[in-house]
Amino acid sequence: MKVKFAPISLRSARRLLRARSLLAVLLAFALVLAGAGVGRRPAGPAEDALALALLGKVIVIDAGHGGFDPGAVGVTGTLEKDVNLAVSRRVAALLRQVGASVVETRTEDAALAAAKRDDIRRRVAIAEEAGADLFVTIQANSIPQPQYRGGQVFYAAGSAEGQGLSESIQRSLASVLQNTDRQAKSIQNIYVVNALAIPAVVVEVGFLSNPEEERLLADSAYQQLAAYAVFLGIIGYYADQPVAGF
Repeated sequence: MKVKFAPISLRSARRLLRARSLLAVLLAFALVLAGAGVGRRPAGPAEDALALALLGKVIVIDAGHGGFDPGAVGVTGTLEKDVNLAVSRRVAALLRQVGASVVETRTEDAALAAAKRDDIRRRVAIAEEAGADLFVTIQANSIPQPQYRGGQVFYAAGSAEGQGLSESIQRSLASVLQNTDRQAKSIQNIYVVNALAIPAVVVEVGFLSNPEEERLLADSAYQQLAAYAVFLGIIGYYADQPVAGF
């Protein structure tokens, strides 16, 4: 059942627009915890605030890797492509619950093309064909040193909007997961963020090379928590954006 949002007055809209991103984050989190995803219609100021923040927005959620490309492999065999898909699908579901138009690049364990290069280009093409306003790719990290952990967000160097989005999601990861003091960083060698003109970010939800974090990333409850963090970061970013005509 599609959630419908009641219209709000111009005065109410202006008042809601003056609220800072923290308020919007708290409202979003309260909506989800109250059960917006189980068929009950949210109502009241929180509903109006979220509907206003996401009005007309098309958001692409990209689950990195897939099919023949497993991505990183954890120390006990957890596949990055599976973690990415699990978190991405949860992020997409949360965004839809509050009225966003969401496009998922993949919803199953399948690559988007027979070759890696074409697969990556197809992800960008999906966003362009959808007329997307925002692109978020979900990934998991892995490096030789097993002690490192925590989520981190990357954006295209020189993109002020990408920086704003990445910083909002980074703050949310730190607040919700409480396992990192990392900062959002610019990056120059990731095609999917550099090829798009819209705000685009890479969200590394954790390190599969860290044994403890690998265990968490393979757990469905933690995947949901990571998805909440990304979701709230997106809401926070949009809550701080000016709306034309107000």
